[in-house]
Amino acid sequence: MSSHPEPKPKRPPGFWAYLGLIVGVMVIGGLAGAGAAMFEDLPGAVGTVATVALLSATFAVTFALCVHWWKRIDEAAREAHKWAWWWGGSGGMAVGGVLLVAMALQADDAPLPAKLGTSPADLFAAGIMTIILFQLAGYLLAWAGWWLRHR
Repeated sequence: MSSHPEPKPKRPPGFWAYLGLIVGVMVIGGLAGAGAAMFEDLPGAVGTVATVALLSATFAVTFALCVHWWKRIDEAAREAHKWAWWWGGSGGMAVGGVLLVAMALQADDAPLPAKLGTSPADLFAAGIMTIILFQLAGYLLAWAGWWLRHR
């Protein structure tokens, strides 16, 4: 018989923990965006280096928060997220990719909205954001489907 008491089962994070995480990530993102906007006005390579350093630090902090969150969730939640990201994210990327290719092939007949920008950098960023949004939409649908099927 061991003298060690049994470990307490993990209690799932509550509403306030999730709300705190969301608000915290939004604050970190807002500060990083504001800092990047200020640094882009710095002359020469100084602005680029400062922006890269700030965004790298932001990604590192966000990644550490994600690892902390991942270690706290149970196995079913982990499996739901992995499955949803693989199938939903991949499906969303495929749909978004087909849409972007179709739009690029029809660029002469149906020009892109001016809001997307006109420079190659603007169009590149708009394409990346489009793929990310389609991946996120696919992930959310697959995640909801996983939980509906396994509950």
